Amino acid sequence: MPEVVITSDWTMMSDHNGKEFLGFGTTTPAMVLPEAAYRRLFFPPMKTDEAGFPVMASYGMRKIEAALIDGGFDARIVHPSHLDLYMPGKAKVLLISGHDYLGLNPPSTTFAGIMKKEPLNRVNFMRMLRQPHVVEARRQGMKIIAGGPCAWQLSPATRSKLTWVDDFVKEIGGVDTVVEGEADLYVREIVAKALKGEPLPEHVILSPRDAPAVEQISSMRYASINGLTEIGRGCCRGCSFCSVTQRPTRWYPLEKIEEELKINAAAGITDGLLHSDDVMFYGSPNIMPREEKLLPLMSLAKKYYEHVGWSHVAVATLMTKPNLLPKIHDILCTGTQSWWGVEIGMETGSPRLITKAMPGKVAPFRASQWPELVVQAAGLLNDNSVFPACTFIVGLPQETEEDVIRTIDLFDDLWDFKAILVPMFFVPLGHLTSKDWFKRDMVSDRQKELMTRALTHGIRQSRALLDVFFENRPGFSGKIYKTAFTGFIDFINFVAKQKGLINEPKLEKRTPIESPLRHPEQIPLPTIPVR
Repeated sequence: MPEVVITSDWTMMSDHNGKEFLGFGTTTPAMVLPEAAYRRLFFPPMKTDEAGFPVMASYGMRKIEAALIDGGFDARIVHPSHLDLYMPGKAKVLLISGHDYLGLNPPSTTFAGIMKKEPLNRVNFMRMLRQPHVVEARRQGMKIIAGGPCAWQLSPATRSKLTWVDDFVKEIGGVDTVVEGEADLYVREIVAKALKGEPLPEHVILSPRDAPAVEQISSMRYASINGLTEIGRGCCRGCSFCSVTQRPTRWYPLEKIEEELKINAAAGITDGLLHSDDVMFYGSPNIMPREEKLLPLMSLAKKYYEHVGWSHVAVATLMTKPNLLPKIHDILCTGTQSWWGVEIGMETGSPRLITKAMPGKVAPFRASQWPELVVQAAGLLNDNSVFPACTFIVGLPQETEEDVIRTIDLFDDLWDFKAILVPMFFVPLGHLTSKDWFKRDMVSDRQKELMTRALTHGIRQSRALLDVFFENRPGFSGKIYKTAFTGFIDFINFVAKQKGLINEPKLEKRTPIESPLRHPEQIPLPTIPVR
């Protein structure tokens, strides 16, 4: 029986029907349909063994679990529905993790603000810590340590800004320590103190100097959700609104990556996701993709997974070496795989805003080239069977109405782009933590036009992408999922029409999306040599 229990709420403890992107559905409130319907669509329960150990768990939690096991601690991840097996009485320390505890991250604040209702992730996180056995264990002295990418949401600074967060923390008896940053090494220190009954710091912020070297990062012991496997950490682009850019860039050697691919394959996982903040940077010390590093990585992943996806890639990285994506396509799109997905932060259509808030995002190109780069990258992606989710930021502190107009124009140019365009309210992260959240009552008419344009595009393209999205679910199962999600999209479309939220561009504004490979003479030249 582990004395150190690690857990997250139900929205995180799910494989999201085998589609990582569907996890975004947990950032919405349950509207009209009951929560059970959203649970079935977006976060069905994870299977566990008799001890309450999940067959798959969030990758970040698996790394912390492995770090503690390697450090000699009796620690395991436990499903939130089975915490009663360990508390009160058995577990002495509870580690909680997640991507968005209280729905304060961009997708959740956007959906919650628009719909004026708590998002599902917040509801389920608070429900988890309000379980009677957790409350009783806390009353009897069990320590609670919060970590993960959203740990800042429980920090003293956030509690002082948002009184309802402070009220919730007091209600559950408090959180002993909030740890921000890469805690692969520090977690052993803080857990050892908790087990000995020593005083714990209220808030710990680990600096980049505290980040572990690659050889100090433990390899996970058990399978990760949807086969997610980390290939490296950090990003060198330096966007002001992003906390990831504050971490040093490190790449795992293929041997370390393969070690975890084997763990997932042995658990029967056939569809996996390669994770870094820009997969095409793999093995590079700068912003130039290295073909001799990237192609062997793709071949390695394909050796263990039938279907390989990516977590993130940048527009400028794609366009720096556009001839590289077709080579990757030829490796990945074999056998049962005909496409793959990725998340791309497109952020804005405004070159001015690129210069103000994220100049590194466009390197090695010029900010003035940004809209053209995005449109050409869209053509390059679709031509190579990549159908991404593209995020945009609404309400950056530097944003003007003219910036919003430029983004609307970009949306119109992307109207035939087979992708999902996701505008999200600004959240104060990275170098902009002193700013405030962008809220629903701040939305201008132009920003409303932008968001309804994105909604209309999303409904249109979601329907078009359903066939490929569930291609790896053949037979009756695939038909059920496709029918269910078709019905959900039709429902969203019906509600949007009723509320007057359908907003299509004028036909004369739409332009064809073309890959730079069709017209190589039109590829914008980088401002520095490409090697």
